[in-house]
Amino acid sequence: MSVASGEAVHPCLSCGACCASYRASFYWGECVSAGGTVPDALTVQIAPFRVAMQGTDTSPPRCVALDGVIGQAVRCSIHPQRASVCREYPASYEDGTPHDRCDAARARFGLPALTPDDWTAFHGPAPRAA
Repeated sequence: MSVASGEAVHPCLSCGACCASYRASFYWGECVSAGGTVPDALTVQIAPFRVAMQGTDTSPPRCVALDGVIGQAVRCSIHPQRASVCREYPASYEDGTPHDRCDAARARFGLPALTPDDWTAFHGPAPRAA
């Protein structure tokens, strides 16, 4: 919940751990120069037909498009234009199932794993196991 507005805040907007834990690589055809949506200037070529978001190919990784403080308040500066790898990244329990990579990224920054209850404001009460 956003304290100031009383509105629910998507759990990913107070996290950002995945954007600072993994390389975001994808087919170069997703770049603007090839007819896609991802700004070319924010990518780096990593193979003949693959690019990665700048910053995610370094150690430690941090996507150049990530704004904010991990674990507090973050946003993707190119959210509507983000790559498929980012669009398809599963947050734990958003689809009702746990996801190890999300949990591991959050743990890397000292954040607890997400639970079904973290999604109640977006999907209603989580079904309980019998």
